[in-house]
Amino acid sequence: MKPHFFGHASRPLFGIHTPSATGLSQTGVLICPPMGQEALRAYRSLRLLADQLAAEGVEVLRFDYFGTGDSAGDVRDGRPSVWLENVRTASQHLRELAAVRRLVLVGLRLGGTLALLAEVPATSRVILWDPILDSRDFIAELSRDAVDPGAEEWEVRGFPMSETFRGEIASMDLGTIRRTPPDIRIVISQELAGLVAFQAAMEARRVRVETDRIDALRVWIADDAFGLGAVPAVVLRRIVEWAT
Repeated sequence: MKPHFFGHASRPLFGIHTPSATGLSQTGVLICPPMGQEALRAYRSLRLLADQLAAEGVEVLRFDYFGTGDSAGDVRDGRPSVWLENVRTASQHLRELAAVRRLVLVGLRLGGTLALLAEVPATSRVILWDPILDSRDFIAELSRDAVDPGAEEWEVRGFPMSETFRGEIASMDLGTIRRTPPDIRIVISQELAGLVAFQAAMEARRVRVETDRIDALRVWIADDAFGLGAVPAVVLRRIVEWAT
């Protein structure tokens, strides 16, 4: 693994490049994490996913959004509109870092939504792992976990979420995507709000959508694991198969 900073010098992003085990790969995979507490709990699974992808001969980049993890910025500086630009920056960085020709984006939860909305040019496939497809349903979920849902700024599982932040989440509309990837794969471990409508919208644009339901550990909410315990091995294997 090769930890490093990239992007604009005044707003550097932290990334970890896991090189291909063969050193001959033309495929690069960008892993887009979820947000807040979900990112902490899913960290180990995404790290192992990167290791498995690299073992299969793929170049992999994981990264932290602005205002999260080891990237620059305060936690209150991060918001979806900024993170969308981060996805684009990270995608271009991976192309330059590893000289890959084929780019695959893998996103968990909100990371999957960002991977689609970023509209990264020349992406051959986007793989979504239990993505957020219905922003209103997600806001309702966040409100249930908020310490004081009546406050202007929510605290959700230890992370602050301003009214502006929540407004950006609520305005996320996958129906506004102009540049769609030719191939979308979705792995779900639970019923997913908005899935039927999303599939219909994509198929109307002649985008291939394949969905696989796998009953597995939901690592982003597994309190007993907190990023250190069991991982959904069968889900990771499916993503590796799709990405390679």
